[in-house]
Amino acid sequence: MVDPFFKKKQSVNVVGTLRKPGTVNVKRLLILSGHHDSAPENTWLRFLGYGFFILSATWLIGFIPMLAMSIIQLTGMITGNADIVRIGTMGWGMLAYPIVPSVIFGLFFNRGRKNGGTVPGAADNLSASALAVAMCRFLVMNPSYIPDDTEIRFISFGSEEAGCRGSRHYVEQHLDELKRMDARLLNFETVAHPEITILTSDANGMVKNSPEMVKGVVAAAARAGIPYKMMSAYLGVSNDSGPFSQVGLKSLLTPR
Repeated sequence: MVDPFFKKKQSVNVVGTLRKPGTVNVKRLLILSGHHDSAPENTWLRFLGYGFFILSATWLIGFIPMLAMSIIQLTGMITGNADIVRIGTMGWGMLAYPIVPSVIFGLFFNRGRKNGGTVPGAADNLSASALAVAMCRFLVMNPSYIPDDTEIRFISFGSEEAGCRGSRHYVEQHLDELKRMDARLLNFETVAHPEITILTSDANGMVKNSPEMVKGVVAAAARAGIPYKMMSAYLGVSNDSGPFSQVGLKSLLTPR
């Protein structure tokens, strides 16, 4: 809702394609992807650790009564009932309790923005972009590993942190082609831990990822001896596989 008020900036998707030498008729498409933009570092999370969640809960505890009291007061004003208005009238303590922490919370939510600010971009998510490049280099030197009649695209999406705009735009622009070629997307996020997480859903858990892709990645991890766990996305987890899954394309996210 507030996005239209912010200054717009240019972003870009970086795309590379690869086929086995001599391939003419391409019928299938595999996309390996990450994203190269980073979210500003959360100052409170850095300095407070898990205390950040206690701080957020404290703010929420103050905000909910304030909202409830405001609704009660508004009801009293609409009905012309002075007693209801008095019930909904907040004292200075209740009014300041959520507002003052909110102001402090907002003022120091992110660290300095000069030259882009301090961001954890090496892990989130240049690690995935680097992995896509490394896989491309390997397949260029070992083309026999590229399946027949298959094109592989290596994509580093832009604007993932701003609502997966890069991947959404890509899906919108190439939807017919992606469906025709039975596209499959394997998206990487924060490649930083020995144990990988295979997400069975995306977009805050509202969109189901491809069961076929989940099964394939689980089998690949088992064959390679890579430790893994499976889980559903939760509130706050939304990545570039989401726009693909939302339109029925086969996609999967393997973070961390």
